[in-house]
Amino acid sequence: MKNPIRKRTIMRRKKYHLKCVNCGTTTPTFGKWLKQNQKCPNCGSTYSEIWYGSDYRKLEKIFKGPATSFWMYFDFLPLYMRRNIVSFYEGASPVEKWSFLEEYAKNKYNLDIEVFAYRNDLNGGTGTFKDVAASLAASIFKERRVKQYCIASTGNTATAYAKYLSKAGVNCSVFMPEDSLITSQAFINSYGQRVFKVMGDYAKAKSVANEYAKEHNVLISSGNTDPIRIEAKKTMVFEWLRQIGKLPDVYIQAVSGGTGPLAIDKGIRELSEVRPDLHLPRFILVQSDGCDPMVQAWEKAEAAGFPEGWEKDYPILDNPQTMVPTLATGNPASYPIIAKLVKRSNGSFVRMNEKKLVSVGKLIAYEQKVIPGPASAVCVAGFFLALKQGKIKNGDSVMVNIGEGATRAPRFVEQMIYTTQEVSSAKDCEPHNISDFREQLWNDLIS
Repeated sequence: MKNPIRKRTIMRRKKYHLKCVNCGTTTPTFGKWLKQNQKCPNCGSTYSEIWYGSDYRKLEKIFKGPATSFWMYFDFLPLYMRRNIVSFYEGASPVEKWSFLEEYAKNKYNLDIEVFAYRNDLNGGTGTFKDVAASLAASIFKERRVKQYCIASTGNTATAYAKYLSKAGVNCSVFMPEDSLITSQAFINSYGQRVFKVMGDYAKAKSVANEYAKEHNVLISSGNTDPIRIEAKKTMVFEWLRQIGKLPDVYIQAVSGGTGPLAIDKGIRELSEVRPDLHLPRFILVQSDGCDPMVQAWEKAEAAGFPEGWEKDYPILDNPQTMVPTLATGNPASYPIIAKLVKRSNGSFVRMNEKKLVSVGKLIAYEQKVIPGPASAVCVAGFFLALKQGKIKNGDSVMVNIGEGATRAPRFVEQMIYTTQEVSSAKDCEPHNISDFREQLWNDLIS
């Protein structure tokens, strides 16, 4: 008689493996990957992808079932035991139709397009794009009995990891640049995790975090090519297929590091055998003029006709001054990978003016009754820029990634005040009409 426990163990071992993108060397499990210090044992690359033995035809059945979190895709995530799942019901983020953007495109540019918003601000963890990665990380660390972890972050990633890892019983040391939001620090502290506020910019915070990890033999985030982040975020491809039955023609995201596009590409390649019709959306990645090294690099390469090695030529901005600290990555080390992917998708990088940040936020709140975080406002500003620059075509479907809400950016929300009047008595007051503000808000944006 066969041993059922041994059979289950063998099946679990066959669930997935990691494969080095650089040389193809395989690592059988995440436990082994962590012991290898998250590097390929052959060439030392930190960029490995995860591939599964699961049957992707199962997705059609999953799409028809209840949607509680991205963990409905358990068979396509690198965790062996469901009992180790650490979740706050994240990842089944609603996709909404934003008709006010469709109407603007029609009225201003005579384009018939569909515009969808992927509402990561409604995630159950911290209301950001980072929650799915934090959930998967916490679950893997729980399964592998990791007790110490450290991460350098400008805010959103650290806040999500701090919460999820706290629930998993993992001690998380967070290294943040000196201009990081006080609100983010407060959230991280509230979960019992340690914040090290580094006197300097994000690059300095990463440097100190790496020194700390080596000194204390603590596991550290491997950055934007971290397979945990990519595997978690690839599920947005599954979600779009589940909710709207297709992938968009254009994908717009505010970018700091760029894991999102890498994850979308990975999700599409995973489904290639069962869905050969899927193709990359045109990636429109947005940075603000307060921190725009990727845009600067792209514009230089584009002007030169993308000469050989163009993707390796990018500026490093020391201590960038920006109104969006969560996007303040002055040294975009992942640019060579991201830029080649953007070019392959026939996409582009665009720059928005931070002076318009609050105007975008006000308009979204007025038209859609959604108060965005500053990074999400950068993303939606990218939609208007893409229209103006002819990067959106007639008949396109467009997905804007609402990566965060305004919960942890109270200073940004305070700047949206525009209807308050100071009065001394009721004689100074009169009823108002909400629609009277529409023209003012649109004019503020497009002027």
